[in-house]
Amino acid sequence: MAPRMIRHGRGNACSFVGIGTLVRVAALTLMIAAAPRGATAAHPVSITEAVVFVDRGKIAVRINVFVEDLYLFHNLQPNRENRLEPADIGEACEAHKAFLLERFQLRSASGELLKGTPVGVDAFTMPENGISLDELMTFSYGFRFEYPLDGPIEFVTVSQNMIDETAGIPAEMQLRVKQEGSESPYYAVLNPGEPVTVRFSWDKPPLSPDASESEWEEWLAARKEETLGITSYSAVYSFIYITDLEVRHEILAPLATLESSVLIPREDEAFLEIAEQPEAAEQIGAYFSAGNPVRVDGEPIKPTVSRIDFYGVDFRDFAQQAPKRRVSMANARAGIILTYPLKRTPDDVEVVWDRFNRYIFSVRAVVYALDKTHATVFSRYGSEQTYRWRNPGRPPLPELEPVAVSDREPPAINIPIPSLLGLLAIPCVAVALALRRATLPVWFAATTACLLFAAAVSPWGHRPMTVPWARPPAIPDSEAEPIFRRLHANLFRAFDYASEDQVYDALSRTVEGDLLRDFYLQIRKRLAMEEQGGALSRIEEVKLVSSRLRPRGNANVDSSDAFDVDATWTVRGTVEHWGHIHARTNQYDAAFRVEPIGGHWKFTRAEILDEERVRFETRIRGL
Repeated sequence: MAPRMIRHGRGNACSFVGIGTLVRVAALTLMIAAAPRGATAAHPVSITEAVVFVDRGKIAVRINVFVEDLYLFHNLQPNRENRLEPADIGEACEAHKAFLLERFQLRSASGELLKGTPVGVDAFTMPENGISLDELMTFSYGFRFEYPLDGPIEFVTVSQNMIDETAGIPAEMQLRVKQEGSESPYYAVLNPGEPVTVRFSWDKPPLSPDASESEWEEWLAARKEETLGITSYSAVYSFIYITDLEVRHEILAPLATLESSVLIPREDEAFLEIAEQPEAAEQIGAYFSAGNPVRVDGEPIKPTVSRIDFYGVDFRDFAQQAPKRRVSMANARAGIILTYPLKRTPDDVEVVWDRFNRYIFSVRAVVYALDKTHATVFSRYGSEQTYRWRNPGRPPLPELEPVAVSDREPPAINIPIPSLLGLLAIPCVAVALALRRATLPVWFAATTACLLFAAAVSPWGHRPMTVPWARPPAIPDSEAEPIFRRLHANLFRAFDYASEDQVYDALSRTVEGDLLRDFYLQIRKRLAMEEQGGALSRIEEVKLVSSRLRPRGNANVDSSDAFDVDATWTVRGTVEHWGHIHARTNQYDAAFRVEPIGGHWKFTRAEILDEERVRFETRIRGL
């Protein structure tokens, strides 16, 4: 069985239903007239009309039924004149009350059956001699029922199963649903096994058909906002995400629609219990994994079933992970997420939808490709089963570059070479004078001459020379600040990559030693959104609010090369599913130690001092 779309009563929708009914009635009348008399003379289609009026305390239903249906479903036998006797018709009318209560069903949002009570039958004037078989479509009854409510109801799921299982007679119901306080009913053609779910807004009921276009647009926009964009309870939704590191296909489909293609085993035909959902999820995941192929840059990519959830009709925010609960087969939906991992930004992506069935003829899809959004439609006819995307020119993600340590020379001193030569001449002169047995005055004169020469030439001939045993000076604050900013940016850029190995490798270029694993686990934990069942958010923005170098005299700093920084920053992360975006902004305060390791600057110590959620929002990603 599959749910059906509903049509809102604007413009000529009402006349559409009326004309359709008249055409069918005329055609069926001709069929009866042309058919042979007797038990086989009935037309092969049952047509009824149901009018449902919903107020805050009850639901009133009127089902208009041709006498033809009484003949079909209660095995009435004509007399010798091919007429149905009034008494037989009366008995069948009474029995048809229970038949309608059983075959016409209203369910709440949770899928529970609403209990109805017969309150009357609007009859016609019965001909004394009964009704001829060729006049069965001329007379009709109006069966009235009431379904009490505890209060205003938001959702009603309507279904009908007015078929004769033995004869295989199809049945069609023209459904009209009207809400108290609204002049615009909902219309739908209701077939067996194809439930319809209608939502009621008691604060903002549908407008009058005479309302202006702008008023209707405003009302529809408000309704879309209330339901976060998922406005149809019977449609199949497709969302295709193309990013630098993955293609993701997310599908939202009614269980009743899927059941015509997927085995969904369960004890109760009407409900899927929590214990039964894992097997159902496995069947649904296998069904979509085996179909809807995806090719990237010409190569087929096998999907990973990332998640399958079951949503009740009253669940709005599909970006959140649904809580486990029993769901109704009549109105629940399955959310399927298929992930196709990539190694680089794709150039070409091809997505095929081949999972059509007797209820799915076309699927509207929204494509979020890099930073662009557009819509497409998959159709089972022609070549519209395939969507193709080509990269408009976006390059692959750049490699994360480590922050290299610049060479710094040890301290240097200026050596006056001429003066040094003058001083070095003193011992040479002394040796020469000693060999000549010079007198003390000669010694004094020679030494004085060398000293005077060294002093005289000291302003000239200076040459800088490094002191090899001295350590290089500490990095100045003007250089330390940019180094920290680059490391801090790299820290979160590492999580742009998809696989755990890629993230870990990128982090190792910024973080050293035991801190690497701690950093990986800490950041991963903080990126997880609990409301998403632990799904990792995508980092949209990292904003360094402030950074302050600690004084270098800190005794905790082990070397003159290291420096400590106190920093405050914000991280904005998003998780997006089925066109819904959850955005979260957190602010952090932390202390970092930065040291040169193996020719690169790295974090060697870090401590988160404070964490605060600044903002959380949910919005729809529109076209």
